This record gives sequence, structure tokens and C-alpha cells, in this order.
Amino acid sequence: MKAHSAKYLKLLNNVDILGFDASDGLMLYSMLVKPKARTKKAILHIHGLGGSFYGSNSIPEISAEAKRKGIAFMSTLTRGSYVIEEFDYRSKDKELLAGSALERFEDCVYDIDGAIGLLQDMGFKKIFLEGHSTGCQKILYYMNSKKAKNKRVVEAVGFIGPIDDHNYDLYEMGEKKYEKLVRIAKRAKGKTLFLPTETTGYTEKLIGTERFLSTADLKKPEARALYYDGELDYVARLKKPMFVAFGENDELMKKISARKAATMLSKAYTGKRFESMILKDTGHTISGKRKELAKALVNFYSSI
Repeated sequence: MKAHSAKYLKLLNNVDILGFDASDGLMLYSMLVKPKARTKKAILHIHGLGGSFYGSNSIPEISAEAKRKGIAFMSTLTRGSYVIEEFDYRSKDKELLAGSALERFEDCVYDIDGAIGLLQDMGFKKIFLEGHSTGCQKILYYMNSKKAKNKRVVEAVGFIGPIDDHNYDLYEMGEKKYEKLVRIAKRAKGKTLFLPTETTGYTEKLIGTERFLSTADLKKPEARALYYDGELDYVARLKKPMFVAFGENDELMKKISARKAATMLSKAYTGKRFESMILKDTGHTISGKRKELAKALVNFYSSI
């Protein structure tokens, strides 16, 4: 656990730290906040790029509101947590070097499946799957993946700051620099090579070539999932009730506004219930408006 974790966790009361296996055997951790009364409902929160089970957007506020409303809240570590991190498999002779700089995006299915399986083992029957930032793309991919074993128990999905990473990086870097890094990454052909990513949205100043191509190459599922210039087909195939929240001034939405993005998601969605909110005077991390966000999210889940 990182050095700043204790400072963050002291904001939370009565937290259980649990170990579990991703569905491919990778060993991970999660934090769980339970209400006093027994419940069959639980929120599963998936962090954004480089986050962790304790260091993701609005965890204290959402977990507190969920507890007040009689819903459990779990936030999970993933193989995309931190920047470069070594993870162990249940098999003692196998390790994985991952983190946000090296993770294979498609493997998020294993992490989410394992976390949902843990909740099921504890007796939870109705799972509300929510994500912040890159967690949104992971949920969209998971709900569209044939490899996802436990998605049938997901009752609704919530997206906080579902940004277009492809267009953000292209805007920040400029077309010339962006295309140069794409060429370098493609020439690497799977070798462990790091690219300098200053002026991009990555939390650190380097990224592995395959991880970079995951959002740079529009044939990749992560790039496609929230590409607002495209068909938003991952959203269109999602039938579960869906809640979307943006900070009105989300600084990572460069090509279109957060309000326009919410409208586009609503039009692409073909299920029976879609709700959205635009939080004024705040950005991608929803600073200053997290209690408002938490109340709206948990009210949405409670109504299902």
C-alpha cells in the first residue's frame, strides 16, 4: 500500500480490507463498507487510470451515502492500479508486472469478474457497477465482453467523468507529436518500451507502448468505447439502467463539452432508463460537489 494511503483511509470509518482473486488467478485487494442492517445490494467501484481501491474519485462521499441508504460499497484494486506495480498470482511461481503504464486493458474483465464473484460469495445479489474516468471504459468493455462471467448480476451501471481519452491525448499533444509516438509504439511490436507522455492526461510521465496504443488505436476496445466521434456502439448495446455524471468544466473533455457528451450518450443508449447530471462549477474530479454526486448516484441505485 502506498505511503499516502493512511491519510486517505482515515477519512473512512469501519472499512474492511479484503483479498480476492481475479478470475485468472491474480491476487488483488478491495475495501468494503457495509451498512448496519443486512442487505443484498452492493456498489462496485472501478477506479480511473493509475488509481487504487482507496484512491479513486468520491469514495468517502459515495460509500457514506450508500451506507446511510442501506447499500454496501466496495472499491477494488485492479492490475491498472498505481503506475508500475508487481502483482502475484495464486500460483506462487507466476508474477505480473502491470500498473497503469503496462496493464493490458482487456484483462480488466478478469479483475471485475473476480470482484463481483467476491460480492456474490458474501451474499450480495444486486450489484451496481460504477466507474470513474478509465473505469467507465472498463465497465463498458466488461458489459460487452463474452468473457465476462458475472455480468448477469449487474443491475445498473454508473459512469463518473466518462471522457474520450483518444481525443484528449490528440488535442494535448498535437497531431504531429501524437502520430510520431503512435509510429514508435507500433514499431516496438510488444517489446517493453516506455514513451514520454508529458502534456498528456496520464498520471505519470511515461507509458508502455501497448498501453499507449490502447487509447491511440481506434481499433482497440478502450479507444472505441468512449470515442465521441464514433458510433458509441458499446453504449448502444448496453441495456442495463445507466447513470452518467460529468463535472460541467471537465478539463479532460477537449473536443466537445461535458454537456454535449452526456447528450450523445443519451442518444446512443437503447435501454429503458438513462439518467444524467451535470455538476456545475467543478471538473473531472468533481471537487466541491462530491456529496451532491453521491446523493444522486445512490438515489438512482436505490430506486432499482
